[in-house]
Order: sequence, then structure tokens, then C-alpha cells
Amino acid sequence: MAVKLPNFLIVGAAKAGTTSLYYYLKEHPEIYMSPIKEHKFITSNFLKFPFKGIGDDLVEKNIIKNFESYQKLFLGVKNEKAIGEASADNLYYYKKSINYIKKILGEVKIIIILRNPIDRAFSAYSHLMRDNREFLTFEDALKQEENRKKKNWEFIWYYKDVGFYYNQVKAYLENFSEVKVYLYDDLKKDPLSLVQDIYRFLEVDDSFIPKSIGERFNVSGVPKNKFLHEFLTKPNPVKSAIKPLVKLILPKETRQRLLNKLLQKNLKKPEMKPETREYLKGLYREDILKLQDLIKKDLSHWLK
Repeated sequence: MAVKLPNFLIVGAAKAGTTSLYYYLKEHPEIYMSPIKEHKFITSNFLKFPFKGIGDDLVEKNIIKNFESYQKLFLGVKNEKAIGEASADNLYYYKKSINYIKKILGEVKIIIILRNPIDRAFSAYSHLMRDNREFLTFEDALKQEENRKKKNWEFIWYYKDVGFYYNQVKAYLENFSEVKVYLYDDLKKDPLSLVQDIYRFLEVDDSFIPKSIGERFNVSGVPKNKFLHEFLTKPNPVKSAIKPLVKLILPKETRQRLLNKLLQKNLKKPEMKPETREYLKGLYREDILKLQDLIKKDLSHWLK
């Protein structure tokens, strides 16, 4: 029997709430989400490996690089109406991603969520600080971006470049007939309204309320206690010993949410320098103004 493949994709942007959307959609009984988020299969068809950034080798281990393995992600599909996956690099690499999406999946529904590119850049930086991969100041890291691109570091390191959304979004709007563009601001303000709008877009029951609604996932920040963060996120003998017992007591979703809460409580938010924010406002101004005309949403608050 042929494996059913996705009929919708969350394509990005990175650090704009795609993980939260993934979990909210995954709970819906009429939606099947790939069990692996960020498997990056589409971009694996054209990106050059290996990635050379700090810790990129661990990221690369989770990348699905062949069609057979990609198909296996959807063996669990039953009678769900909507079948989806989420890899946030598809938006950034739009020039080639779109062709491969069409070639492999055909005409699918596209979901895009965008965050103020200034905050998105700093969140990506904080994400890598959290994971003990970024050791430069934000300002020095911005200066190193082009050098890191030349050396083939993974796209999460491209703090500035990922936030130029206009051409990315325009290409998806021009190449797919059903595209929905959302804002991270609205996800924070009223996550249920936003996710129920996605349910309507996917033509599933829009009265469903996910248990995890309002919870945030994959939050960036600097660990208050590095030992605790390492313990919770990396393999260790103690976790291996108690894992079978915990699996017996707690369902997978409960374990995920408990871990998520523990990780977030151990994070503190670093602050961006005001002069750096002003620099990035100037950098993104033209792109933001073009984007708001394109998607017909007021983005003036991104420039305040």
C-alpha cells in the first residue's frame, strides 16, 4: 500500500513559533504530524554536507537524507484528513525548496509564521547560547555571519539573513495556491484563535482545543544552571536508568510538557543593546515595509 505523504507544510520562519504550532496541530485527532520536527528532508536534496558550525554535527545526525526514510515518517497515518510536517529552513532556502516540494509532494497547503526579524535574530542567537554553541557577543556574531556562511555553517547561525522575509514569502505566494501567513505576535496574544484558524485552513474540526495551547516550546535563553540544563537535555546514566519507569508512569505528551516547563524555568533572557536594535531596524526597514504591503498586515510595530 502506498504511503500517504504530507498535504500541508509549516515552512518557517525559524524561531517564530513553528515548534509550538507543530505541537498544537499534532494534538488534533484529524491531523497527522511527522514524528520528527526539523528533519529537513526537502533541503537535504540540495544543501552541501557536512555543516561546519559548532554543534552542527549533532543537528545533521537528525536530518533525513533519503526518500525511503522520509516515507517512513508517515507510516503511522491512518484516516487523518491533514498530513503535515514542519522544517523551518524551507522558507529561508525558498529558491530551491519550492521546486523540491512541488517535485516530491505536488500542490500542498503552506503555513508561514513570521516574527519581528530583530527579535528573531536575537532569539536564534540566544538559542545557540542556550545550547552552549555560541560564544561570541551578539554584535561580534553579526559581524561573523558572512564568514560563517562561507564556511558552510548551518542556517540557524545566519541571524541577519534569515529575517529578510519579503522575497521568501513572495515566492511561496506566487508558487502555491493555498498559503497562510501568520504573525508570532498573534500567536503570543491569542494562540487558540490562531490555531483554530489553521484548523479551518486545513479543513478539520476547528472547535478542537489542544491541551498544550498557550504553552511555548523550544524557548531561547541562557541557562541559569548549566548543569541542570545539560542534565535535562543530554544523555546520561541516571536518565537512562529511570527512563523505563518514567515511560510506564507518564504518557509521552505529559513527559514532553513537563520537560519543557523545567527547561523554561531554568532560562533567563539576555538583553540586546539598544544601539544594536537600532542598527537592525535600519537594516530591515525596507524589507519590512515591502512585506507588510505584500501580506496586507500592519507591521509598523516591528520598527518601533
